Amino acid sequence: MIIVVGGGIVGLFTAFFLKKEGADVVIIEQGRPGDWSRAAAGILEFTRFVINRINVRAYPRRYISMMLRGDARVKTWDWGWISTYLRVWGKEPSQEMWEAVRALGDFSRRQYRALAEERNDFDYAEEPLYEIGIDVGKALEEAKRDPLSPKVEAGTCCGREALAYLDAAKLSTDAFIERMLKELEGVEVVNKRVEEVAGREVWLEGGGVIHGDGVVVAAGYWARRLGIPVAPFKGYGFRTNAKADKMFVEMAKGVAVVPLSKWTKVTGRFDLDGTSDHGPSQRVLQRAREVLGDFNVIDMAVGYRPCTPDGFPVVDRIGSVVVVTGACRLGWTYGPALGKLAADLALGRRGVDALSASRFRR
Repeated sequence: MIIVVGGGIVGLFTAFFLKKEGADVVIIEQGRPGDWSRAAAGILEFTRFVINRINVRAYPRRYISMMLRGDARVKTWDWGWISTYLRVWGKEPSQEMWEAVRALGDFSRRQYRALAEERNDFDYAEEPLYEIGIDVGKALEEAKRDPLSPKVEAGTCCGREALAYLDAAKLSTDAFIERMLKELEGVEVVNKRVEEVAGREVWLEGGGVIHGDGVVVAAGYWARRLGIPVAPFKGYGFRTNAKADKMFVEMAKGVAVVPLSKWTKVTGRFDLDGTSDHGPSQRVLQRAREVLGDFNVIDMAVGYRPCTPDGFPVVDRIGSVVVVTGACRLGWTYGPALGKLAADLALGRRGVDALSASRFRR
């Protein structure tokens, strides 16, 4: 039996691939599986990593600008993460890392397509993502130098000049989670908070221990307890009745908009904040209404994106425990591939050296 700690999108995909291999799986998740991943916009960017490049030299200045205009805040200070960030700040990824990320995107796109071809009950569609509120000419030049060679062109959205990213896709995060839960019927779910992972044992809050043949920790920010430098960047997602014809991001206001069959998803914020204070959620709605006009909200979800200091994910074996985390804003994009890599490691197969946590100790 293999224990998967964490029922977010990566944990669900890990369990999915383990089940396909015939393994007995137990998911431990303190809430309903998938709930902490519902907040995401559902934008998939298979060949564009720029949104995760938080350690490029210009990023701290951009983040401070966001804070000054009230569109970001810092409430969680992790000095270990910050010291690691300073060490990797401005460093370019290796060619091996770019090759690994390209493979993540290719595999994930194939998996989402296969699931949609079998039954598209989660609004999967491959269509352009438009970015407005940016210097389009500069973005086009930057795309020419991008190691992943994204397909982009100049376009228009919302009556404004925009960068059109042509390799994008979208899905309904809410509907996809329901689909995954159907795929995982028969897998045991333990609704408990995990206190500690010790080898092949998982200790639960309030008492109780679960023993397995292997343990995968896919619990986002919790992975810091295994020595992985990861920080929580909080975001808010709203299902709304807003009207939109295209999937787009208003970069100057920090708002993403994804029209789906039953609602339009509106998301925003990138707060370094692991607290339960959700006050900034209203700022997201304010910013969205500046772009879309008035609309009604169906519900809200909150998520904590686990981000490593360089923005690249970690899939590694720490002692006898497999850990998968750190995909930051691209957790949904790379969810299938990260789940497959974690499942392979749990089954004794080789991992991807470029995604090892050892890069932060060099």
